[in-house]
Amino acid sequence: MKLYGSFGSPFTRRVGVTLLLYKLKHEHVVLRGSIPEELEQLKKFNPLARVPALETDDGMALVDSVTILDYLDQQVDSDILLTPREGEQRTKMLNLIGIAAGAVEKSVSCYYEEGVNAKRPADKVYRPWVDKMYEQTKDGLEAIETLIIGPWIMGDRLSQADVSLVCFWDFIKKHRPESAPRLNCPQLEKISEKANLKPEFSATNPD
Repeated sequence: MKLYGSFGSPFTRRVGVTLLLYKLKHEHVVLRGSIPEELEQLKKFNPLARVPALETDDGMALVDSVTILDYLDQQVDSDILLTPREGEQRTKMLNLIGIAAGAVEKSVSCYYEEGVNAKRPADKVYRPWVDKMYEQTKDGLEAIETLIIGPWIMGDRLSQADVSLVCFWDFIKKHRPESAPRLNCPQLEKISEKANLKPEFSATNPD
């Protein structure tokens, strides 16, 4: 398998961490949509030229991290599965990850509005909209904070909730300006610190 995308993308990173945790043989190919020649190569695997993209061993091109993670889950035995195959726990986990994905998507939008790779001139940024997205990110993460069971997000075992949340949290923290409302998520911070000590997370950390 080949994973296309940079770990600067939290969505690419969560796929990368999952591949390592599952010990699935793969090659990581860094492709960034911001570089024209890499963008053209990426279009061969994703017509939207977005990351991540996964090329399977039989040549199938998968796009969107949700689809890719679902495919990877089908490649491993249940005893190491990060997401339950069925039942209430699966629904709860996917719902929690959905909140987190919405929060990080707002942060990504802010990053392109006024981050280091801003696509809009500073005088064209619509401040009320950007500030609202920072608030939405905060509200989503703090809602998740109240749902943490511990020591991992959904209990005693590391799951896809932890993989996704840590990748999302790390991106949000790195790119959140001091002017944005402060995030009050001590449990998420602790889980991120603990997870990043694991080789699967440290190996994919874009820092």
